[in-house]
Amino acid sequence: MTQHRRQSSPAFEGEDFSCQEWTQRRFADEEFRGCDFSEAVLDRCEFENCSFRACRFSGTVFRRCSLTNCSFPYASLFAVTFDGCRMTGSSLAEASVSALTPRGGNWSFTCLTGLDLSRTVWESVSFEGADLRECGFSGCTFSRCNFSGAMLTNADLTKADLRGSRVEGVDFPHLTMKDTKIDLEQAVWIAETLGARYCGEGNDGD
Repeated sequence: MTQHRRQSSPAFEGEDFSCQEWTQRRFADEEFRGCDFSEAVLDRCEFENCSFRACRFSGTVFRRCSLTNCSFPYASLFAVTFDGCRMTGSSLAEASVSALTPRGGNWSFTCLTGLDLSRTVWESVSFEGADLRECGFSGCTFSRCNFSGAMLTNADLTKADLRGSRVEGVDFPHLTMKDTKIDLEQAVWIAETLGARYCGEGNDGD
């Protein structure tokens, strides 16, 4: 059953959920304010249009959860694991995020603007349509990820590894790439976005 309360004050304020285990709990249009989720394990829980204002997530595990159109203003996320989660439309842009561990999942249309996510390993994650502008992705590994239509203006991909990921529609001329690892297909796409054409040896492209 979805937990849905209509109150003028936050539904959950200053509550201690640390070390708790939640399974298949559902919340819609709720505000969690100043709550502590440290070391909690949330399994197959659903959060829709929820706000986690100034909440603490340290060592928290989200396992196969759905967090759609959720926000984390002034929240602290340290060593949080998102394992196979659906994050569609959610925003972490106003949160303090470090030592993130994402494992697959759908991060389409999320807003991560300006976050420093350096050295994070992303595998089989969809960033389709996501707002990744000004993100710090230095030293990140992106394996089998999908960046189709993602906004990456002024993002830093220094020493990142993009090999095996889809990059169609990425605005490469307006992001930082230095010692970035790419594969041949990506190289051709990037060249085309810069106005060049790959013709191959012995082919003049006419």
